[in-house]
Amino acid sequence: MNLIKLLLLVAIAGGGYHYWKKHSVERDLVAATSEGGFVSVPMPDGMSPHGVVVFAPENCPSDAAQRAYALVSDLGSRGVPVSRADAASFDNLPDAATAERVRTVMSGQVPIVFVNGKAKSNPSLEEVVSEYRRRKSS
Repeated sequence: MNLIKLLLLVAIAGGGYHYWKKHSVERDLVAATSEGGFVSVPMPDGMSPHGVVVFAPENCPSDAAQRAYALVSDLGSRGVPVSRADAASFDNLPDAATAERVRTVMSGQVPIVFVNGKAKSNPSLEEVVSEYRRRKSS
């Protein structure tokens, strides 16, 4: 009988820890998200911390890649400094919370767009321009 009570206690403690950990990650993500939905993350290794970087597959006919090409073109025509890339690496993330934010954003729908140290998956042109101007004016 004591073994059953012990196993039940361990199961409850494990469930509580899992619940707390999941909500801790969610709270961190919400706290790191701007009003425009961009998440505070470091820029990928070797990328300038200023301007806009659009990540999408190179030479791909998919709808997502076509959205990325159009976004880069439209941003350039509005005078927003933009570059395009097809790969990113993050070798020196400071902590697990930052790594989880990067993983969440990078696993979203293409294109992934970085704007001055914040990122969002598949944002609209207006969202990118707004985030770029918000940071530029502050």
